[in-house]
Amino acid sequence: MRSDAQRQAPRAGWPWWLLAAVALLAGSFLRGWQLRSQMLMDDEWHAVRKLIGADMENIADHFGVADYSIPLTLYYRWLYDHAALSEWAMHLPLLTCGIALLVLAPWLLRTTLSLPERASWLGLLAASPLLIYFSRTARPYALLALCGVIAFVALQRWYRAGGRSLGWAATYLIATCVAGWAHLLSLVFTLWPLACAGLLAAAGCLRAPQRSQSRALLGRVLALGASIGGVLLVLLLPPLLNDWAALAGKAATDRVTWHSLYRTVLMDYGIVDASLLVVMLALTVAGAGCLWRRERFLTGSVASACVVGLAVIALAQPAWIQHPAVLARYCAPVLPFLLLFAACGLVAALARVRAPALTALGVAAVLALLVVRGPLPSWYYDPNQFMGHALFQFDYDARDNPYVTQFELGPVSAFYRELAQRPARSVTLIETPAHMHSNYVPDPWLQQIHHQNVKYALASPVCGEGDWDEYPYTATGAHFTRVARLGDIVDGANWGADYLVMRMRPWTLPYGDKFPFPVPWPDMTACVAAVQARLGAAVFRDEQITVFALKRDAR
Repeated sequence: MRSDAQRQAPRAGWPWWLLAAVALLAGSFLRGWQLRSQMLMDDEWHAVRKLIGADMENIADHFGVADYSIPLTLYYRWLYDHAALSEWAMHLPLLTCGIALLVLAPWLLRTTLSLPERASWLGLLAASPLLIYFSRTARPYALLALCGVIAFVALQRWYRAGGRSLGWAATYLIATCVAGWAHLLSLVFTLWPLACAGLLAAAGCLRAPQRSQSRALLGRVLALGASIGGVLLVLLLPPLLNDWAALAGKAATDRVTWHSLYRTVLMDYGIVDASLLVVMLALTVAGAGCLWRRERFLTGSVASACVVGLAVIALAQPAWIQHPAVLARYCAPVLPFLLLFAACGLVAALARVRAPALTALGVAAVLALLVVRGPLPSWYYDPNQFMGHALFQFDYDARDNPYVTQFELGPVSAFYRELAQRPARSVTLIETPAHMHSNYVPDPWLQQIHHQNVKYALASPVCGEGDWDEYPYTATGAHFTRVARLGDIVDGANWGADYLVMRMRPWTLPYGDKFPFPVPWPDMTACVAAVQARLGAAVFRDEQITVFALKRDAR
């Protein structure tokens, strides 16, 4: 017969299963909400610019001056060849990785962590602003976070099996090589647990009782390392040889400072104030201590990887590393484990509460506090098509975000203020020209005024030939739903929009002459005249914009 404790265990666990289910649903919602309407921003365009001018071979054997992530760009090129490249198709793999992390991470450590620890970890993963952002951007960081968890856990399982598990060895090899192929700097984290295994095996060779086993393990470490080295050699040697000068040119450029490191740690936890950071750091240290007593190899390899990886990146001094968001993205492979330590510490801190429901409620309250005191409430309004804009992602504290502190919107057209009187999302605008770099995009602030849908249009060739467009208007395999062609619009295809808004002058941040636009602006007087000859008289005109009414169609 089952004991009283056995009969009570399922009833004691239900609050944690409920918390885990809510966290999974909430995390999936936060990663997917409005994703289909998001505009591609900033570095998301690196891959598009590369693939349009390069074939598969050229993509595979170059890194590019602007890193475009080789495997992702190969996938995007395949979509382009099949006339299926769109914003949603670019975002879908990373959204899948982001949601897969929520499911796989607690499951992989189900024998190491208690149910309260797994549920709490899932809650922190689900509500992490950085992990949410990684899942919503067409960049490799969500893949790195997923591969990082798989790599560390796989190596832990392989090490515990004495290096005899071919399945875990293969899993570690695949996760490490995929992450390294997607982003070279991920290797400073994912290769470290194998180095730890090698160091422990080498140390064991010095002790007589363990000498034979340690020698065997060391041999297996070297064999696995050689296998990984061979795969990485095939994947990375050609781009390293072709683009070594470009890589070297981006090293020894910028520096991590103590202030930027502090801002990075704040971003990792998704908070903005120092007092809450002290609490989170205390929970992290306590949680690492709790986990160390149960699983020393995993805890030690992760903790030391954080130190070694940060040191290597800081010494390399890559370009833009002085910005906290850049360092936070490079640390994606170990970010989930930072939250794991915090989750273990949180559960340990609440261990004196004997009622499982009250303990789970306490964890939920902490999660709610982190959300409220973090950036998420400022992201999730409807519509917000610009969550990838630096206004939201450069720094989570407005006091340290130049897109807040240096912001000047300048004159706002009366047209946008009139749109604010209409129901939200009832109007769709197509704006042109538009250079989709955060410093030249006023639309996050304008959308907060007019509350309407926004699309962009390539201004060429109607406005002449220039570098103001993100990609050539002749690209045949690109079928973006948020980027139209002005030439098609003047021919009658309006992409489901109500108004064409032509921007008479560029916008920059800082505003005006303080930060010049990077390319010559088209002759908008001549461009407006060409459009007016096809679409008829403008319905609104001022110094900032000229607006033409469009007939809605089903596109």
